[in-house]
Amino acid sequence: MSEIDRYKHQCIGIISCPSEYGIRNIPLYRLDESASEWDAKPGDLLLGGGSGESDALRVSLPEAIFLVTRDDWFDYDELDTIFRAYWGTSSAFIFGNGYAKLGWHPSKSMEFWLIDHIVAFILREYPETYGKYRGTQQLEQDGSICRLPNSNSEEITY
Repeated sequence: MSEIDRYKHQCIGIISCPSEYGIRNIPLYRLDESASEWDAKPGDLLLGGGSGESDALRVSLPEAIFLVTRDDWFDYDELDTIFRAYWGTSSAFIFGNGYAKLGWHPSKSMEFWLIDHIVAFILREYPETYGKYRGTQQLEQDGSICRLPNSNSEEITY
């Protein structure tokens, strides 16, 4: 059983990570209940955490939207409550290898780069749910590494 399966959740997107160590389609889950495994509350997002793996990036909402779209909303002391990566160095290397092919560069935090893409994606695909939290700042990324899931469960190759 996957770690995510211990909690009520829904797959709301797929993020591409074409690593040389296996092309990956990583699910983006919305949690419908608190998940102690990732210190998450209902409504937070997890990138990964399924298919028997626990490697994940927890993104707290609406806080992450505020972080990247409002210039008056930033507190370095609170970043761990807004997002947190639950992966080790080997997984970070594999993810970095794939994300570099999509425009990420090590001069920027991988987590911030992913959050920009994730926020752009959810604002575009789920505007009725998340649009009310958007500030006026332009996003650095366009969400192009994200897409809606389809009904083919074999597409997830985490």
